[in-house]
Amino acid sequence: MKLNDPFGRLEKKNQAAYAMMREAMQKGGINTLQKAQDVIVRSKNRTLKFLAVVLAVLLLAGVMFPQFVPAIVCLGLIIVVWGVKSMINGRGHVQRYIDEELQGKTEEQGADGGD
Repeated sequence: MKLNDPFGRLEKKNQAAYAMMREAMQKGGINTLQKAQDVIVRSKNRTLKFLAVVLAVLLLAGVMFPQFVPAIVCLGLIIVVWGVKSMINGRGHVQRYIDEELQGKTEEQGADGGD
């Protein structure tokens, strides 16, 4: 029993999210290590662009409405934390996909090719 997840709810949620991502990767034709690594890079770039746009909009809102700067800063922090956490979770799922699905394929192909 884990103290931070005694009923295993978070583990089940993470497993379901990984299963959905795995299915999407397979349907999308992500079947090589290079393609999977490209997914990680594109995801990171997309997240950073999104955060830059959101922070620019919030900065503009702070200039236009200085009385709401504390609320805007809080909103910005929440969005940054959410974006970074999502990026980290996504990277973890793709890395798990690489470890479980793609590494196994390359090891099997290497063993078959050597015979």
